Amino acid sequence: MSSRGADVADPVPAGAGAAQFEVLPLRGITDRVGAHLSPGVRVTVTASPAHGLEATLAVACELAGRGFTAVPHLPARQVRDQQEVRGILERLESAGIHEVFVIAGDAPRPAGDFEGSLPLVELLAAEAPDLTIGVGAHPEGHPFVDEREAMRLLRAKAEHASYLVTQMCFEAVPLLAWMRGLRAAGIALPVRPGVAAPVGTARLLRIGARIGVGRSLRMLGGEGSGMRRLVGPGSWDPGALLEDLDQAREEPGLALAGPHVYTFNDLEAAARWRTDA
Repeated sequence: MSSRGADVADPVPAGAGAAQFEVLPLRGITDRVGAHLSPGVRVTVTASPAHGLEATLAVACELAGRGFTAVPHLPARQVRDQQEVRGILERLESAGIHEVFVIAGDAPRPAGDFEGSLPLVELLAAEAPDLTIGVGAHPEGHPFVDEREAMRLLRAKAEHASYLVTQMCFEAVPLLAWMRGLRAAGIALPVRPGVAAPVGTARLLRIGARIGVGRSLRMLGGEGSGMRRLVGPGSWDPGALLEDLDQAREEPGLALAGPHVYTFNDLEAAARWRTDA
């Protein structure tokens, strides 16, 4: 799917309004997903140097076998070359997986040919034209790339991607302003806002600082509604944020898709919140 003009945003595809849930490929996670989420739900599986790409692919394939819409994260800096890409695509095809989420990854050095996510996105699009590809986006700024370069890369990836997933967001206003800026720049892909599931304040602050969302956490630590949302009973509740986003969902040309929910592997809490919501 290629990005179209700023005056016409890509419509949100059927089914893309539903939330998707991110999990880490730790031991026992497929059983926990099966215990708390229903088959058919979208579940994305992270990848990191600590766990290795094999763990991600194994969990994604097992989830697909259990009837979930599994979306493995593919970290470009952990993939060696075209041959490995072809092997991954064959494995995913055999498991009935037709979608991936491509990131650069946190590996300090590339394992092979891919310094960042763009070359991998381009190769995947060439090797598997029907593959659905999600890519990451950073409304608060990329931790390692300046704003101009980040926009250039995002525009290039949008020529091959199907949707964007943002880093964790905690306020609707800056997210929506960023999205309108994308549309004005001609990037029309649907956007899945990254939303933290209910979690204790201390854990959220610790995780957020580590993955580069300190700005919005600092904003939430100031006066006003953000502070109340974050530290009310000692935990974060995304309800108010999602209400704000729902009010904007019908804005013409915005193409706001369902949230990407960071579960922190607390599937019981995520499922309880999903049922209540």
